[in-house]
Amino acid sequence: MEQRENRNLRNCRDRRRRRRRRKKTTRAAVLCVLLLVLILLIAGTAAAVYGLVKGDSREQNMGKTAKDISIDPRQDKSGQENPGENTAGSTDSHAGEDSRMKNTATEEHHKTNGLAICMYHYVYDESDPPDDLNNNYIEVHALEDEIKYLVENDYYFPTWEEVRQYVEGELLLPEKSVVLTFDDGARSFLELGIPVFEKYRVPATSFLITSSDGENKVKEYRNDFVTFQSHSDNMHRAGGNIGHGGIFTAMNHDDAVADLKRSVEICGNGDAFAYPYGDYTEECRTAVQDAGFTCAVTTENRRAEVGDDPLLLPRVRMLKDQSLEGFISLVE
Repeated sequence: MEQRENRNLRNCRDRRRRRRRRKKTTRAAVLCVLLLVLILLIAGTAAAVYGLVKGDSREQNMGKTAKDISIDPRQDKSGQENPGENTAGSTDSHAGEDSRMKNTATEEHHKTNGLAICMYHYVYDESDPPDDLNNNYIEVHALEDEIKYLVENDYYFPTWEEVRQYVEGELLLPEKSVVLTFDDGARSFLELGIPVFEKYRVPATSFLITSSDGENKVKEYRNDFVTFQSHSDNMHRAGGNIGHGGIFTAMNHDDAVADLKRSVEICGNGDAFAYPYGDYTEECRTAVQDAGFTCAVTTENRRAEVGDDPLLLPRVRMLKDQSLEGFISLVE
């Protein structure tokens, strides 16, 4: 009798333990279901909000052509974020909210009178003028006045890819757009000019003759605003019989391409090329194309227009004694 009672007691205890375990299991399952429902509700709300935002964005962009879409200069041709346009210097450190880095052109408001690609050479300080002072120089304070004017008047500084798209009729540019270039990579520009562009956070191109201490110049004057591009490696010298007599017009194709590729390797860029002395032939253009350049500039004195050859672009010549008003008339 006593044994039967003990068994009954143990069975009761076992049943109570099993009921407690079932209750715990049931509560855990309920909690899991509630948690899953909560997660699904949160995800659904987020998806609905995202859909509304995307829908508004799609509606705002409906009817726009490719020309209406601005191009971020901080992206390379593949559309990927470009942390540095080159190893020598880039425009990439501009603040993302800087209006000068945004293409604001529309079908109603865009540049219609041609793009001024400004051609400068050397910079000097009037307190210490060089012995060979000539029209290819600009006084550093005059240069600063010009850059300050561009900044204060919200000018846009297109990339070389944008320049190419502009002349090919694939991209609109803002009414106030300009490209700034300095030929030869002279130390007068590197020492006096670069600080101006750093001060005003404005991008410019330095066309560098890389055989003239190019590697050291690229390393020494590396900065965030002036980009080193090719003015050839060793073709800025006499030897031809076309134009100013630059040797490029007399070189064979393979040698010319090899020279250009050396300069690109040193500069760290192949976006743009400036023909030495402005001399070129159709064979020179072919070599530039085969070297992979996006754009190339000559010394033809006018604005670049839609329909121009991107590998034979004209430029607007900047002279030593031009006034600020004269500069404005050349770029506006």
